[in-house]
Amino acid sequence: MGKTISFVKGKGSISHNNRDFIAENVDRQRTEWNVEYIKQPIREAYDQLFGEAIAEYNAKQKRKDRQVADYLKDIKNSGNGEKQFYEIVVQIGKKDDTGVLDSEGNLSVDAKAASEILDEYARSFQERNPNLYLFNAVLHMDEATPHLHLDYIPVAHGYKTKMHTRNSLTKALQEMGIAPAVSKTDNETTHWQERERSCSYLDK
Repeated sequence: MGKTISFVKGKGSISHNNRDFIAENVDRQRTEWNVEYIKQPIREAYDQLFGEAIAEYNAKQKRKDRQVADYLKDIKNSGNGEKQFYEIVVQIGKKDDTGVLDSEGNLSVDAKAASEILDEYARSFQERNPNLYLFNAVLHMDEATPHLHLDYIPVAHGYKTKMHTRNSLTKALQEMGIAPAVSKTDNETTHWQERERSCSYLDK
């Protein structure tokens, strides 16, 4: 398409993404154009992803105060910089070359093409990134440009102490074959984004 592809760290506002509240920059008349791919409560996702590992770990603890009572809360209060989930916003083009509406107020040709590519990308995300569990994903067509909000939980395996499966972005990315960090600005996340940019859906 000859347009820019941006991967931006999102704010992770699930209620905004799912339009539980409507911001000023949203055109309510176009909200029905949005595409919701998955809307799973985060606690349900955590139980699904880590429930077995938590149960196995807790069964080995003789002292109750050493058991994991609420892993979701533990991650939120972690001092290691861990996050309960991560969000990436994927956009093709800018509002001046890929605006959703044309001069007549209809869906523009460029926006339609961009939305189709983003749709393919969203639908293939989980298969391509097995260690980044997608629990909420939506394509927004009711703002200036088509863009995706992808919210995911990193899942890493193979720990020999404590829980064998945990939330760890670095290890999850490395488990998917992403090269280790070289510096703070040249890290697993940037390496992963480079790989994602080159996938067949976006590289058109």
